[in-house]
Amino acid sequence: MNKNRHRVSRTRRALLGTLLVGGLAVMLPGAPMSAHAQATSEGVPADLVAAAKAEGTLTYYHTTAIDPTAVWTAEFTKKYGITTQNVRGPSYPLFERWLTEERVGQHIADVVQITDTVLIESADDEGLIADYAPPSGSGIRPSMKKDGVWYTVFVNAMGIAWNSTKVTPEEEASIREQGWNALTDPRWAGRIATGTPASGGSSYSYVYMFLGGKRDQFGPAFEEKMAALKPQVYESKSPMYDRMAAGEHAIVDQASQSDMGGLYLKGAPIRWIFPSPTPANLTVQAISAGAPHPNAARLFQEWAASAEGQAAWFKVAGVASARDDTVDPRKAAKADWYKEAWYADPTDLYIDYLSDPGYVDPSKPIIAEWNQIFGR
Repeated sequence: MNKNRHRVSRTRRALLGTLLVGGLAVMLPGAPMSAHAQATSEGVPADLVAAAKAEGTLTYYHTTAIDPTAVWTAEFTKKYGITTQNVRGPSYPLFERWLTEERVGQHIADVVQITDTVLIESADDEGLIADYAPPSGSGIRPSMKKDGVWYTVFVNAMGIAWNSTKVTPEEEASIREQGWNALTDPRWAGRIATGTPASGGSSYSYVYMFLGGKRDQFGPAFEEKMAALKPQVYESKSPMYDRMAAGEHAIVDQASQSDMGGLYLKGAPIRWIFPSPTPANLTVQAISAGAPHPNAARLFQEWAASAEGQAAWFKVAGVASARDDTVDPRKAAKADWYKEAWYADPTDLYIDYLSDPGYVDPSKPIIAEWNQIFGR
């Protein structure tokens, strides 16, 4: 479908502005904020806040772990009195569910979160993404947004994690010394778990570093050595992390900073490191063009892209902000895992895949290659 046909022009939307329904200012789906709209003390247009509060709720399809996400969205609810119905699932299956619903006219989700910008942009080409640029989006780093389409809510580094009650001090030292090569160490046979790259964007971008962007450094030979250890393969990373924290696995890969931080705060006996290079993924969100609560969705996108919304993640996860002006107070205070001698921030983030032709290939050929290596 031609995007120019399915989208109302910005000029036309600027002329349309808002409608008055029952004396309440209600933003038209896709309409930008008027330049003359009264703003709140925080710069959020007052008419958007009023219209969003009138809708009162929104449904959020997300891939992040259910508990920390609930804490995060509760901050939005506390601020605006708008409830969120959180629906969690593995990235690709959840996105496919949303696509199917939209294509048959079953509009349920207001906002969709995913870790694969390629899929978001494909849906945008199909006319399924609302064209809206939140004012706070101007603070997101240019490489971490596509204005009017998707915005990064946080950046997530991925490394190696282990259960400290299932790993000896000597084994821990070996992990630190070997870095990524620790994942091919025969000592982990029957004690290791991994996630399929078909589960979602974060797993895909992680595996892509090994079989795609850094193929000369790692490649099939590296993956074959890991596959020889017969790791348990998960269709979603969250249960893999939970099982590792519970002691069912000694070590896992794809250990995201956000999930590790959440488990640590719950008292789980876990440790994690970020070998170099460290794959990182962008967790992004977009507004569904068919959002049943379009104003609440736009207000939520505004809040999520703001310094306040991004900083709210620091209370529940170990993530990095997509903004330069968001400061994690835990680092300065040496709180939580930052105080631990075993912890160190990643120093060599790998996000080059975002502009790699192989990564944006919609056929995702490395999934088939990985499946063959791991016998799936």
